[in-house]
Amino acid sequence: MKTQSTHVVKYEDLTPKQKATIINGCGGKGGWVRPPHGVFFKTSCSHHDYGYFKGHTEENRAAADRMLYRLMREDCSTLSFFKKLRYRPWCLAYYLGVRVMGWRYFYYGPEKRYPKMEVES
Repeated sequence: MKTQSTHVVKYEDLTPKQKATIINGCGGKGGWVRPPHGVFFKTSCSHHDYGYFKGHTEENRAAADRMLYRLMREDCSTLSFFKKLRYRPWCLAYYLGVRVMGWRYFYYGPEKRYPKMEVES
């Protein structure tokens, strides 16, 4: 029998349907702005989207934003020297962008929220 569970769910455990609902990649959900190099940074932005979906407090938002910056810099670490010169400045630009404008997309709720997962019982 399948039941619904609301336990802590990691990004990696989301179903494709949940990811399609929660994650939009780089740029504000429903927004028309698509930042440069969004395809390259898509995985980092997807993790950030999930942090904003879980939401809760301003401290959680700041942590999600710091995680985005860290993951984007890790993405750049795999690039050649000249590509790093081109992509690394965008890490800081994205970070500053979400710090200034991200509040409108963040879930400020009484507690973190997690998607419901079906579990076998």
